[in-house]
Amino acid sequence: MKKDLTRSAFLRQMALLSGGVGLGISGMPAQAYAQMPAGLVNSVPTGNALVIIQLVGGNDGLNTVIPAENDIYFAKRPDIAIKKENAIALKNGMYLHPSMAPIKSLYDQGNVSIIQNVGYSNPNRSHFRATDIWNTGSDANVVWEEGWAARYLADRYPNYPITMPSQPMAIQLGSVESLLFQSDLGRFGTVFEDPNLFYQLVSGTLADDEIPPATLAGDELAFLKQISSTSIQYSKVIRDGALKGANRVTYPNTNLSKQLGIVARLISGGLETPVYLCTIGGFDTHANQLTQHANLWKQISEAVAAFQKDLKAQNISEKVTLMTFSEFGRRVNQNGTAGTDHGTAAPLFVIGDTVRGGMIGENPSLTNVDASGDIKAMFDYRQIYTTVLRDHLGLNATSTTEIFKKSFERLPIFLSSPLLPEAGARIRLLDPAPNPAIGLVRIQYAVFASMNIEVALYNMVGEKVGSLFSGDVVSGTYSQILDTSAFPAGTYLVSLASSVGERITKRLIIIN
Repeated sequence: MKKDLTRSAFLRQMALLSGGVGLGISGMPAQAYAQMPAGLVNSVPTGNALVIIQLVGGNDGLNTVIPAENDIYFAKRPDIAIKKENAIALKNGMYLHPSMAPIKSLYDQGNVSIIQNVGYSNPNRSHFRATDIWNTGSDANVVWEEGWAARYLADRYPNYPITMPSQPMAIQLGSVESLLFQSDLGRFGTVFEDPNLFYQLVSGTLADDEIPPATLAGDELAFLKQISSTSIQYSKVIRDGALKGANRVTYPNTNLSKQLGIVARLISGGLETPVYLCTIGGFDTHANQLTQHANLWKQISEAVAAFQKDLKAQNISEKVTLMTFSEFGRRVNQNGTAGTDHGTAAPLFVIGDTVRGGMIGENPSLTNVDASGDIKAMFDYRQIYTTVLRDHLGLNATSTTEIFKKSFERLPIFLSSPLLPEAGARIRLLDPAPNPAIGLVRIQYAVFASMNIEVALYNMVGEKVGSLFSGDVVSGTYSQILDTSAFPAGTYLVSLASSVGERITKRLIIIN
């Protein structure tokens, strides 16, 4: 029998064998048939990891990041609006849901970027179609069958599936296989439909040692087993990583927390997988929204806080970024059953040590709405994807443009992302982070032409008490670290002054 395997034959065989790389499909953990053939190993350098949390059902953005000083918000939602005295103050009249105190703590440390009004043109309000749009990265009127993450992984692993990487390319927890990792080359994701199946894998048997019979059919079976092993061989790699890894904190006893705990354990165990997908459902809040929405964000906030604490405790937090997404937001108006119906744009969160922190974009307008009375998108969702791919996962501009068939402007989400100029300004200074500050604080700024600048610290009576930098710079984004332990506790002003006559100041509270 001919054993040479063509690319097309490989794909046909895998479609017949497994319908994808699955661990836990139909409620049973998959088993690797054999050790991976040595000739199929293709190592990928260790890099950063992206952890995506999908909020299934359509998250209500207005009750997540709340315009609690806007009278229209309360008029449109007489029964489900959240009063500002119950919410958590952010800035510019915006507040977080009261269940999100753990995320607010991360925000205060400069580890949370909130991007306002994320969506796309001509939004679709169908759960299925809208989810496909977000998973593929397409325009609303274009149907793609490949996930945007799969296209990124195809670029990163150009020899797949002829040469299998030595590490899982993507891992999905807590749901059936997502379109996010599917492509016409094959399926890039290893799937655990239930976190408990992961632990069955870790403690269970991995090898199928049954010897095929010495017949023509047995020869075919042996061949197919070898091919299948190149696909689901990651069960052993995942098990080894899990046994080497650990969790340094106690996670809450929720499904999402279990998913994130597994991700932290695998990363700490040395897995070099670049993309993870976790899921939490329940966001289709057509009725009795207040309690359900509060419970969901309590679960997310506590799970994310534990995850970040775990990563920091293991000194791996600087390589991991977490991003949320949901297929759409909800309507501005509440409905007749104390809930909200399918809407459009909503806020998106990017969390980690690598992010710049703060809020990106303006508060949602509740008067300048679309023809259906819904919030207009300010940022295209692919701007966030583009920024993540380029500034966190290191993809170049050409490859990123090829993934989405067009280019999208990056946003200042990460410390490595370029700052954008504000109208008429030639310099820009961000809020110090963290603020209030104990110990080290980051001062980040940008100049948009070559000039001479000074970055200095002043007390509240206008006396300069320290100079962070003074000299000539070229156009770009810059960062300085200030050790606040040298200054008494109190309120100070950080100043960015330029030779072109502009000056920007930001308040800094030191609580050493």
